Amino acid sequence: MAAWLPLDNVRSWLVPTVAALIIVGSIVASAVDLLALPVALAGTILAGLVLLAYIGMRPIVTEERPARDRLIAGLVVAVWVIALYIPFHDRLFPGTPLVEGAQMTAAGGGLPLRIPAAGRGAVDLVLEGKLAAAAAGSAAPPVHFHLTLADASGASRTIEGTFEDTLRTRRLGRRGSAVVHQSHTADVRVLDNPGRGDLTVTNLVLEPTSADPITLTAFAHPLPGPIVLGFIALALFAGAVAFDRLGPAPETDGALTLATAAVFGTALIFWTSNAVHPGFQALLGSAIFGGSIGFAAGALVWWTVKRVLVRPAR
Repeated sequence: MAAWLPLDNVRSWLVPTVAALIIVGSIVASAVDLLALPVALAGTILAGLVLLAYIGMRPIVTEERPARDRLIAGLVVAVWVIALYIPFHDRLFPGTPLVEGAQMTAAGGGLPLRIPAAGRGAVDLVLEGKLAAAAAGSAAPPVHFHLTLADASGASRTIEGTFEDTLRTRRLGRRGSAVVHQSHTADVRVLDNPGRGDLTVTNLVLEPTSADPITLTAFAHPLPGPIVLGFIALALFAGAVAFDRLGPAPETDGALTLATAAVFGTALIFWTSNAVHPGFQALLGSAIFGGSIGFAAGALVWWTVKRVLVRPAR
């Protein structure tokens, strides 16, 4: 028993310790510019997913189990981590742009602008603008834009939005405070392309007309359509529920089910946020809001499953 004790300690603490070190190291390395922000975020997300999977599989890892059970658990972990990491990866690394940094003016400069979207079911548009200099103590005047696009059949649609500057009071220490500018100068839009042909920006209206040009970058949307994505998510969630209730692990508390639902909620908020270049703050906010809602939904499902699906005797 004394000989096995160190091995049990390693089994219990190795994975969470390494995952925690990777998370902390990624944050610190990004803060001191040793790692690019997307790479640091990717490392943090992967380590977090491995840590969540370990929590769900802990009875199999730390207890003596047959080799077959551990093989099944290892395959489940691999599929689970990869499948849940892919949406975050696609958000952080959108790939080669279809159009990069094209400038358009209200006077028609840079138009018409062709977006080579043939064969793509959806396109991610990144629109970036500039605000005029603000007077001391006041916010910069907003810039409103109307962007008209035509598809291959000639049908048109309009995208509109606002670049703006707001003043917020930020606390400094216990008693101090300062007024800071929070500028929103970029928009991310997912544009459906049902005809799967090229798209063309035909017109741009800026208010005021004296506003600086806006810049457009377009990427092919990396995720499948909502129906396919919904089936994949449902299959992955059902697999987690089945593993928790019917799998080789001893009686569990539904850890993998709860983790899957929480990651779904986090990924949904992370993808639908308007951050052009999401950072740790966007990831944390997504985990707090989306993860909490997903966790609550997963807890409700697990509570129901425990009363409906009887665990087989072993």
